[in-house]
Amino acid sequence: MKPLLFTARKRFVLYGLSLALIMVGVLFNEAKAADIASRHFLGFSPDGSYFAFEEYGVQDGSGYPYVNIYITHTQKNNWVKNTPIRILAKDETIPLAKARQQALEQATPILNKLKITPSGQLLAHNPVTELNRPRNEVVVAPGNAPFLKQYALTFKLSDVPLPTKRCKDYGTEAQTGYALTVQRKDQDLQTLHKDTRIPTSRRCPKRYAISDVIRFQPDQKGKKALYIVLLQVFSYGFEGDDGRYLATSHWLPSFQAIN
Repeated sequence: MKPLLFTARKRFVLYGLSLALIMVGVLFNEAKAADIASRHFLGFSPDGSYFAFEEYGVQDGSGYPYVNIYITHTQKNNWVKNTPIRILAKDETIPLAKARQQALEQATPILNKLKITPSGQLLAHNPVTELNRPRNEVVVAPGNAPFLKQYALTFKLSDVPLPTKRCKDYGTEAQTGYALTVQRKDQDLQTLHKDTRIPTSRRCPKRYAISDVIRFQPDQKGKKALYIVLLQVFSYGFEGDDGRYLATSHWLPSFQAIN
């Protein structure tokens, strides 16, 4: 068999094709590199004592569908007993919808017991798909009425370095807590939360972002309204940074027309 002979022109064309294939591979890997969960709000109990939401997605690397349903006590800012409900379908052929249905079936008895139903008002949504999004700051009005703009609330997020032994192999970047503040126009800044440690449920977090702000007021004449600030937590994953969610609950003064 005669050896293949390539002219300089053919070599140039083949070299160009090779580069193109490499670039396609790089772009493909970039496209699948991040495992950023989606979220779905399940609602509140009638008195606002409990809030529930679902996060779900497909793991990078394994391709396994996963679903987590979180139910939190809004006064204590902790999880309800026997939650979160976690489903990891260790079979990449199982549809994500099936895993979500399985998780919801497990969570339904608790949701029913606590009388959690779809409710609340989404004041802000700050998705990771929005380019140049303000990761650390969101300004919202506490309702639809035009006069409520004067009571605008500014939520600000900042990083808190927290040395954590179990995360030391990832370096100082992945040993990050957060602080959250709120400020009403012409009033003093209020600290809502500041980490003193990193819970193991967050793995080894690198950074945070404000994803959503939700408002719920059980009694329209009440003095307090509940604000859920949903944070995205980013940590090292198999092929890039993984993104999960963290719900923080805060009861703040309610603003009425008579204020």
